[in-house]
Amino acid sequence: MDSQNAPPHSGTHRKGLIWLVLYLILVGVVMSVCKHNDKGSSDNLLRVDSLHHFERLSKPSCDELASTALMLFIEGMDTGLRSAGCLDAKDKMSTAAFDFKHTRPAGLTDAKNQAVWTAILGRPLQTLEGPRPLRYEIRRPDSKGGTENIAPEGAQVALVIFEWWAAGVVALVLLVWGLMIYLGACSALLRDSAAAGTLLPQRTFSLAKVQMAWWFAIVFATFIFLWLVTGETPSISGQALTLLGISSATAAASMGVSGERTSDEGVTGVFVRDLLSDSGGITIHRFQMLVMTVTLGLVFLFHVARHLTMPEFDPSLLTLMGISAATYVGLKIPEKKTDADTPLADTVAEAKVGYSPTPQ
Repeated sequence: MDSQNAPPHSGTHRKGLIWLVLYLILVGVVMSVCKHNDKGSSDNLLRVDSLHHFERLSKPSCDELASTALMLFIEGMDTGLRSAGCLDAKDKMSTAAFDFKHTRPAGLTDAKNQAVWTAILGRPLQTLEGPRPLRYEIRRPDSKGGTENIAPEGAQVALVIFEWWAAGVVALVLLVWGLMIYLGACSALLRDSAAAGTLLPQRTFSLAKVQMAWWFAIVFATFIFLWLVTGETPSISGQALTLLGISSATAAASMGVSGERTSDEGVTGVFVRDLLSDSGGITIHRFQMLVMTVTLGLVFLFHVARHLTMPEFDPSLLTLMGISAATYVGLKIPEKKTDADTPLADTVAEAKVGYSPTPQ
């Protein structure tokens, strides 16, 4: 194909494809190394969502423990997990099996369960440097109404949170993020609507669409992160769904308001300026909406990393987000392009593309 007749961005797309292939090769190498290291792991490694045999004293025997629900304590805290099996061994230490899952067994309150599992699984990224040792006890009821520990004194297990294939899952999240950024820059994915035939450089970035993409990226990444750490499908909090709903509704309402307008040519493509500006320049309602969106997003990420749950925001914060979104959509209705003969014409063109009514 002649270079003069090549479609726009064909060279950029070709480079993007090359980088994608190199990225996938790198991911494959990393996963191979992780799998090789995982094969040499000790049998004493404790993994989430797996049946693990914890060493115990040879006495009492399994026959004596047949009707006893052994209790697993880690770092002095009752996990609420009860034994799923027992094994007597002559050559090795006897064991008690526990289905090590991140769940709330009967009798354990939500608050206590979260405190226990936060202590166990907390700081999961530190386990990338090596397994984290955890002290454990296996307790059984005694004749005095208390409990006795039948695990060896000072018994420990080494906790490993991430499996070797976790690198591939993280690579998938980064690929989704990268693809969204790439399409946002090289397509109309995150740009304002415009008349058919409008060149991409003449279309400005849409604050509502960027906000929607921002919350999608955050909820998607935290969902995958919690699944990797806890070993179970996490529940999406009501606040997370509300934030996704607000951003989606804002984008839909914004497109509906702008549907009767065509985008005029101007100086575009300056990302932050586009987000903060309308046809009259930088506006306070856009600034407020952008700051609140970024702030709540960062708070969301830090809360997930620290507590391993999606946050429950105060309703007043969600109300503030709703007010900001409603203000943004409401003030978008009267936006018009300033007359080209006015002294502000050049400033408007540099700030953001304006709008004009669709020709009848």
